[in-house]
Amino acid sequence: MRSRLFRVLSAAVALLAGLCACQEDELLRDTVSATGGGVSLSFTGDPMDELKVTTRSSDIKDENEKRIDQLYIFFFGSDGEYLKGGYLTGYPDAAREGGYYAPGRGETLLKIDNTLFADEGLAKSATVYAVANVDASVFGPDEDNDGRPDGIGNLSDLKGLVYMPENVSLGLPSEGMPMVGSKVIDLTKPEETVEGERRIELKALMSRIDMNIELASDVQDGNLPSLTLVEWTAKNMPVRVPFTAPEVNAETGAGWEEGWTKDVTTPLQRTIFNKNGQIAFTFYMYENVQNAEWKVDEGEQWANPSLAGERGGLYPDSIKDYQKQRYKPYLANGNAAAVELHGFYTTYNGATYEVRYTLYLGANHTDNFQVKRNHQYKNDITIKGLTSQNIETGEYTLDARVNVSEDDNEFYIAMLRERNHDAHFCVTPMDVYMFADKVTKHPTIEVILGEVPEGTETAVSVPEWIRMERIAAEDMANGTVTHSGFTAYTSGGSGTHLATGTPWTAGNGKRAFFTLGLLKAGGALANGTKVTVGDSRDRVYFYIDENLELRDRSAVVTLIYKENGREVKRRTVEIGQTHLLPVVMRDGGTIYMEQYEEYLDHYDPLDEYATEQIYTGLPWAEKNSGLDNQEIEPLYEKWSDIWVWDQIPYEEPGQVFNDGWPYTAFIIFRANQEVMTLNDKPLSAFQYCHNRNKRNSDGIVTASYVRHNKILRGTFYEELSNESKWFLPGIRQMEDALTQYYTTFREFQSDYYWSASAGERENGSSGQSRVRARATMVLPDGNYVNSGGGDGRGEDTYAYELGRGGYALRTESLRIRAFRVDLDRVD
Repeated sequence: MRSRLFRVLSAAVALLAGLCACQEDELLRDTVSATGGGVSLSFTGDPMDELKVTTRSSDIKDENEKRIDQLYIFFFGSDGEYLKGGYLTGYPDAAREGGYYAPGRGETLLKIDNTLFADEGLAKSATVYAVANVDASVFGPDEDNDGRPDGIGNLSDLKGLVYMPENVSLGLPSEGMPMVGSKVIDLTKPEETVEGERRIELKALMSRIDMNIELASDVQDGNLPSLTLVEWTAKNMPVRVPFTAPEVNAETGAGWEEGWTKDVTTPLQRTIFNKNGQIAFTFYMYENVQNAEWKVDEGEQWANPSLAGERGGLYPDSIKDYQKQRYKPYLANGNAAAVELHGFYTTYNGATYEVRYTLYLGANHTDNFQVKRNHQYKNDITIKGLTSQNIETGEYTLDARVNVSEDDNEFYIAMLRERNHDAHFCVTPMDVYMFADKVTKHPTIEVILGEVPEGTETAVSVPEWIRMERIAAEDMANGTVTHSGFTAYTSGGSGTHLATGTPWTAGNGKRAFFTLGLLKAGGALANGTKVTVGDSRDRVYFYIDENLELRDRSAVVTLIYKENGREVKRRTVEIGQTHLLPVVMRDGGTIYMEQYEEYLDHYDPLDEYATEQIYTGLPWAEKNSGLDNQEIEPLYEKWSDIWVWDQIPYEEPGQVFNDGWPYTAFIIFRANQEVMTLNDKPLSAFQYCHNRNKRNSDGIVTASYVRHNKILRGTFYEELSNESKWFLPGIRQMEDALTQYYTTFREFQSDYYWSASAGERENGSSGQSRVRARATMVLPDGNYVNSGGGDGRGEDTYAYELGRGGYALRTESLRIRAFRVDLDRVD
């Protein structure tokens, strides 16, 4: 069969394959399941499942670390030669006889035809080798026009390649983080088999170095002592890196000619005072692995000269561990990577000295000089004072307590949204990956809401507005919820959780509805303050309540990683939620607006690139929904057949200026859109806003209406109840929001937004159009676009499709903002 390309998240979303596995906080993208006779190949940024590889972990820093921009994919048979066949014929730019393909930018999923190998036997143990984000010139010309790089004749050539980028600096390359990865795969097996879904994990060729400098002198007078950093130098940075990692005990550069390293000096003027302030910087470098030299070859002074060159002779008796760092330079060879700090130190009594301090990089502060690929090295330098003076230069050496930590990434978390939760309720998934062997080490993670003191597993305090729930990896693998103890939701049934029925699918295990009282005492998640992750790829859903306090808030989540029941490490994640924005109406009232248009972004680590949860806008009424060609009846807040003064109408449907709240719930009722689960795509702008409301146990927001039909008035409805809070704004409500936050949101300066108002009668200034509604936008002069029916000048006078205004067909897809009518709580 002819296969087609599946696309996944790329750089714009900043969460996919790239180097995400090098971040504990970020996502490893899973594959798209395919059907038929093809085989799906997914390229991600580091190991999962049974494969454990040392990787670096970090807090969230540069989004570009996680970006995979350009892939180069090679296929070799079991004989090490290019795998021949027509299995790539679905891709016009691929090599005609197979063996090589460079997908389009940002594409990390590939599907091949597993029936078109020239030699099926060679494909049973094929090597798929992927390279990402390298200079375009690396794979050179294709002069023989066979679709493959001329310089790569077989697998051996590729493994032996040494990458020499044109430019090496302290930042990430402009192409993104360079990565390589390979895997031996039976490409002939059908997609339906367990091994049919193939994942090739890529590892970064660079490491990241984090430096953090503090002063902590025991003697202080006012703010002094102080340190002014003038510049720092990264020493022995490699300008090349082999695709294949060095063997054990092998050193980087062995056999290379001189000139494979460089020093880079960066001016950085910063001043810190004693126990007040930090100097921090980060840089990237290619792998530089060197071994310690336990020998006397450069005049080193060993504590016990009779044992010079032996480990026991270097250190004095009873030396403290932190003091061993002073001896690390004795063990460094000439190629060891280091950072040199240069500045001026002012003592507590005001004397100023020029100082230098050299920190040799590696996995510890004593005798390790291995700066490995795909690692992060965090160096916390605490300066206590001065120790010695170089008579020749007049420069002093800092006495520094250096704590160098290398994180081996026993686990990482995939979470696309931590800080940017909007003020309405939110449900955010976190996928947890653990790499330790399950049988011998029994890895687990305690996930606890709140700050947890060291040595305990009890939070100091737990916010009332956030709770969580675990979904077992087994359920995620099968698209079920039963292994987690839940019942699958079915329309009209009694289940509570959404089962997608497909493996590793976004939204699986989420509750169908965010119900009233869910997080409160007696609610289903009242006790959801701690969960235990027992399997790699368990999922944790965070349920976050509405924020009605008009200020941002945050909660700490503590993760305690254990092996065989004993704590190995802990880390924290901060979950933040923004506040509602007040909009003061021209009539004096106040309504409240959300800050994010969440339909534009991905919030689930398992989202596909093309997903129903991501869209650029929504129609006022979906095509063929009935509402797209329907007259909206007038709505009354109160009706009396007897007393005229008890007849309280809302605004007319074609001129909903300030009554967006009552009309949203009413139109939801008339369009039969009351039920919408948390995984459903909204069918209209109304449903998008309305689904911000918490629901009762039946998944409904309580609202009821009675229909009236009077001879003189025709058909209209009376509102009996409306317990909703969130709504699509009226035309003036939206205009007031656009004006007040015109400079806050760039989109408010250029985009049309739907209102809750139907359009006026065609060519009229009142009445109602059955097929049009009103959208608005602020003009540069501060006025708003016209959206009326034409007022006798023709129905196209303000037609949106003609670029004349906001009189738009209801099926047009435009932007939306949801509003809350007040700050009153509903539970």
